[in-house]
Amino acid sequence: MKGMKPLVKLEEMRAADGSLWELWERDGALSLLQDGVAVADTLSRGSEEQMARLAVEPIVRAGKPCVLIAGIGLGYAAAATLNSLPRAKARFIIAEPIHELIDWLSTHSPNADILRDERVSVEDESAADICRKRIGSLHAIIMRNTHGNLRLSLADAQAFFQALKGGSLLSILLERPDKKLQATLKRAGFEISCSGVPVSSKGKQTRMHTLLLARRGRFVPFAER
Repeated sequence: MKGMKPLVKLEEMRAADGSLWELWERDGALSLLQDGVAVADTLSRGSEEQMARLAVEPIVRAGKPCVLIAGIGLGYAAAATLNSLPRAKARFIIAEPIHELIDWLSTHSPNADILRDERVSVEDESAADICRKRIGSLHAIIMRNTHGNLRLSLADAQAFFQALKGGSLLSILLERPDKKLQATLKRAGFEISCSGVPVSSKGKQTRMHTLLLARRGRFVPFAER
């Protein structure tokens, strides 16, 4: 199209599992791809930001909330989470096994400041592995998987369940409803609800993602946590 700025590849790498990761930019908008499929992009960050806000809504009064963010992407979910929980004693763990993605965010993303926030720590492990070491210590878990089916084992679902405090949420952003995933989470003990959220925060709302909220039991008063 006449006048359209060119698409520029900023980064490329092959991960240990053989998957090809690429970071592209056009006119200031970024797209993160895994094997040619968009994992995250600037223009569809609205659903990520809404997911983050809803995930932490039940814990805004917690004195020392601890939130696990599964995967860094372009940092929009993490940035929205930090903004929604401005408490100085809040803690945020970003689970990102692919260290190069952290470097890309630091170099190219407008959300690079989250890596300089003293409340944030980055762990080079999967979210499930981190959960196995943090039983009963998390107030929320946030995960985005809008580029394919989320193959979640029952063992990993149980790890998420055990890591959460009572009444806290595992929030998963999906391309579409996933009955198999819901069944796995229910077997792990979660109570499930789903809703549609706009992909973009601007313009006409034509595309929707599915936000799956998996709750661990009843809310425990914060004085007891």
